[in-house]
Amino acid sequence: MRRPFTAFLTAGPAVAACLFLALPASSQSRAPEAGAATKAPAAAKPTTASKDKWSATQPERRAECAWIGQRIISLLWRDDVNTASAQTRFYERFGCPEEHLPVAFRCVIEQSESQPEQNDLNARVYACWMAPEARDMER
Repeated sequence: MRRPFTAFLTAGPAVAACLFLALPASSQSRAPEAGAATKAPAAAKPTTASKDKWSATQPERRAECAWIGQRIISLLWRDDVNTASAQTRFYERFGCPEEHLPVAFRCVIEQSESQPEQNDLNARVYACWMAPEARDMER
């Protein structure tokens, strides 16, 4: 009586593994739709042109610079200086302008003093990252 039960325990996982491994292979062999392939390159062209314009005139607005820079500003606001310093290495490695960090951080500080009711740190950091000089002009 023990043999059929042992055979089930041995064969069951083997069959399940074969089915599990065969399913992804069948889904990968499907041909992509022709309409999807023609739409993607057309949509990418305007985005590339705007990224080239920003990278030439305002390198701090490049996606990698903006994301890491805003993260550094948020970390400094929360007094996490060690992590902010570690992130600064990546910021410098991507060729982002270092002089933008203190200007944007100063903007966040000044904005928090002039508008203490605004509690959304992410919105404050984003606004100061995109236009830190706008805060100086309002005064």
